[in-house]
Amino acid sequence: MWHALVGVFLVVHGLITTAIGVAAVTNPNAPAMALPAWFAWWPGPFGRSWLFEALRLGGGFAVVGGLLWLAAGVAIVGGGIGWLGVSALDDAKYALLVGGAIIGLIALALYFHPLYVAAILINVALVALLWVRLAAS
Repeated sequence: MWHALVGVFLVVHGLITTAIGVAAVTNPNAPAMALPAWFAWWPGPFGRSWLFEALRLGGGFAVVGGLLWLAAGVAIVGGGIGWLGVSALDDAKYALLVGGAIIGLIALALYFHPLYVAAILINVALVALLWVRLAAS
């Protein structure tokens, strides 16, 4: 039961990450998302890279950032499917999960916002918990 719940959780986490990437790639010049007023204390934009914005790098770099989100999300979805027992991905599940989590952490660093703290914790946990299994395989 727990094994299946973890697998579904991983797939959902990967789908959310993938959705962020799709939005960034398909509309790289979209304005930052509006947040409630109680988030006004945070200086950075939500949904846009603080680094790309500060350096005024434009839409091309936003697409690159979106591709990072996409790569991370697809890898985590694949790892989650492998976790659920799909034989085609079973042997690669740890590599997909750790690789996706590491790429996701890079994307999260580029797009950091306090709303992403849960995603950071999930990705750090994936790397920390599965690195040993990846190294052993």
